[in-house]
Amino acid sequence: MYKKLIALAIAGLFSSASFAADGDWTGFYIGGNVGSASGDSQSAVTLGGSWSGESQATRDFITNNSAADQSPSGTSYGFQLGYDHQFDNNFVLGIEADYNKLNMDEVRQTAPIASPIVVTYAFGNSVDADHSYSIRPKFGYAFDNTMVYVTGGWSWTSVDFGSDLVSSGGYSKVGASSESFSSTVWGAGVEHKFGSNWSARLEYLRVNGDDTNYTTTFRNANFPTYSETFNQDFDYDTIRIGINYRF
Repeated sequence: MYKKLIALAIAGLFSSASFAADGDWTGFYIGGNVGSASGDSQSAVTLGGSWSGESQATRDFITNNSAADQSPSGTSYGFQLGYDHQFDNNFVLGIEADYNKLNMDEVRQTAPIASPIVVTYAFGNSVDADHSYSIRPKFGYAFDNTMVYVTGGWSWTSVDFGSDLVSSGGYSKVGASSESFSSTVWGAGVEHKFGSNWSARLEYLRVNGDDTNYTTTFRNANFPTYSETFNQDFDYDTIRIGINYRF
């Protein structure tokens, strides 16, 4: 969906019949942005300790129901600053840094589910992305007061993960991890200047995140030799509009 919107915007620019020659994108800028973000987070569970003494059916029941494929989504807003240089051939080379507040979260909580050993288990998973930073070179082409560009670089995203496992037989576990992922980011955008100092943009970015491992802990002293280790990843897309003041 996001990629189609960007493609349509760029196609509209190229179909324009009038490209004047007086635009100049060289200079520093600062601005703000707001948009939507949508992520994908998959978890897998490895059992350890005394779980090896349980039946295969019970182990499969725990791993299959503890794992989750989640799609956190929400708003994104923040600010950016950067510098562009337009060459005589209308190509533009720039660099941009930004900070964005992410309100992306999803909580999964099941009702008690009967296991192969009759005891019921309830499972919970949570993902909460809080904020991100990025620094990205830009490469674009200017059609007078309109510029299309591609961008790619590095991003740092703060994400909290959680899990919960409670049984009717007294088994009660909780797990959590707070990570700051360093990952690649790439995307494309279109920007248009209004007057000599202001410009507005539409931009799509894709962050290819990393993964993390964490182990659950007991809420009580029961079953102390059982363990569950979660491996969880996180990727997300943003599509946002922004406005810049150009010096």
